[in-house]
Amino acid sequence: MRFLNLHGSIVDSWVEWAGASHSEHRLVLQVAPREHPRDLVIVEAETSLVPDSGWLEDLRSNLCHGSPVSAFGCLNRRGWLAASHLVLER
Repeated sequence: MRFLNLHGSIVDSWVEWAGASHSEHRLVLQVAPREHPRDLVIVEAETSLVPDSGWLEDLRSNLCHGSPVSAFGCLNRRGWLAASHLVLER
């Protein structure tokens, strides 16, 4: 497993259904890394990693584009970062 610590800016964000029940969601972020801003990285995270419902609504409504983000996790089969820790800043 390859672990990654990513620091960058949110380019796009959305929330998807993650499971069979309607209560399971996952956050998906497109992040421009600080080191290589043209190389977008897709970050998947459980919505429970988002600090509060206000943040989640802003991410769902695309109001956080350009906001700094740090994510730590491992790369999944699709090459996306499956975040186990997420830090969002305004």
